[in-house]
Amino acid sequence: MTLSLFLADYGASLAAFALFALLHSVGAQEPCKDALARVAGRFFVDHFWRILYCALSFWALYYGVASLHWARNLENDVWLVVYPDWLWQSITALHLGSIALVYVAFVQSDYLEFLGLKQAGRGIMALIGRPTGAPELALFGTHRLVTGGVYGLVRHPMLAAGLLFLLTSGPSLNNLIYTGMYAAYMVIGGYYEEKRMIRVFGEEYLRYRRQVGAFFPRLRPRPAG
Repeated sequence: MTLSLFLADYGASLAAFALFALLHSVGAQEPCKDALARVAGRFFVDHFWRILYCALSFWALYYGVASLHWARNLENDVWLVVYPDWLWQSITALHLGSIALVYVAFVQSDYLEFLGLKQAGRGIMALIGRPTGAPELALFGTHRLVTGGVYGLVRHPMLAAGLLFLLTSGPSLNNLIYTGMYAAYMVIGGYYEEKRMIRVFGEEYLRYRRQVGAFFPRLRPRPAG
């Protein structure tokens, strides 16, 4: 496949994924939240931005990027290789393991908070005159550092599980190119997420980073220095 043919087939999905990655990363940062608060009000941002952010991200990824990537290239959904049965069974086990890893990390992160449902629920109660009295949450992931469970194995288990899920999906050209796009976003997005976590948690996060790998378990922790 020449570069011109590649861009003809996948240029739109590459551009859409790059735009999604940029907006998704920016939307998770404190400056974005502060800017939105100046326009929509602090109450709206504190209580309803997270759930809106998750909904928009899901729609953009699974209906925007996916439709451009797979729906426009149906002929490239054919597997490039045929796995022997024993290898396919092993890959299927890893595929199911990636789903389990996402689920465990999702629950451990407090999925109600992750999706913004807790924040929205408190906002609704306040609007109807029945405030819960619970302390307000800061931007998701900034009020507590989770280091146990699957987060004791890798610092970004959801991203790592997503990569494993894609790597163990069918070996079609569509999947391979999408996996490459995802891997690039995982590395770049993880880098900026690390900077944010260091800014928020300081030395506590630096100690955690020395002990635990970003996307793969670390066999030996780094020296304290």
